[in-house]
Amino acid sequence: MTSIEVTGKTVEEAVKSGLAQLQRKEQDVLTEVITEPSSGIFGFGKKDAKVRLTVIEKEIMPDTLTEAVMTESVTELEEMTVKKKEEAAAENIAAEGKEFLQEVLEKMGISVVIEKMIKEDKIILHLHGKDLGVLIGKHGQTLDALQYLVNLKANKDRENHCFVMLDVENYRTRREETLKALAHRLAGRVKHNHDKMVLEPMNGYERKIIHVALQHTEHIRTESEGQEPYRHVVIYYQ
Repeated sequence: MTSIEVTGKTVEEAVKSGLAQLQRKEQDVLTEVITEPSSGIFGFGKKDAKVRLTVIEKEIMPDTLTEAVMTESVTELEEMTVKKKEEAAAENIAAEGKEFLQEVLEKMGISVVIEKMIKEDKIILHLHGKDLGVLIGKHGQTLDALQYLVNLKANKDRENHCFVMLDVENYRTRREETLKALAHRLAGRVKHNHDKMVLEPMNGYERKIIHVALQHTEHIRTESEGQEPYRHVVIYYQ
C-alpha cells in the first residue's frame, strides 16, 4: 500500500496537500490524524497538524472483471457450439455411411451386422458375420475400395467431413500389428546391412503405420515414394 505523512497548519490543509502529492481524490484514501494542530501559549509550543494518507488499493476494477468473465463465457459457448456441430455431423455421416454400406452388401448377397463407433478423429464401422473374407481381399484391397465408396457417399456435400474406416472382424487391428512387426524386422535388416528396404505398395493408412512405428528408431529413416497405386515405403539407413 502507498502511504505518506503530511503536515499543515490545519488538518484540512494537510489532507489537501497529501491528496495533491498522491494525485488522488479524498474517497480514494484512508485518512488518519496523527497530530492535531496546536497554537501553543504566547507563540511557544505551536504545532502543525500531521496526517497519514493511505491509498486504497483496488484489486481489480469491476468493469475489467465483468469484461474478462464475458469474454471467457463467449469463448466457451463458441467452443461448445462448434463441438456440438461436429458431433452432429459425425452422427449424420456415420448413419448415412452405415445405411449406404448395408444397401451395397445386401445387393451383393452378403448378410452382415454393422456396428458404428464414433471417435474424435474418425468413424469406425465394424462388420460382423460369417465368411466375410471376401470383403477384405488381398491385403485389404477390397475393404479399402468399399471404404473409399462409403467416404464419398457419406461426406458428399458436407461442410464438416469425417473419415469413415471399415473393419471386418478386427482385420484392421490384426493388420496393424502385422505391419508394425514387419517394419521392425525389416528395420533390423537395414541396420545390420547398412542398406535400404523397399516395401510393397500400400495405401496411405498402412504407410502411416510403418512411418509411425519407426519414427524413433535409431539410424532409421522412412520415406514414401512412387505414384498411386504403386506408392510404397522405403526404409533407409542413416
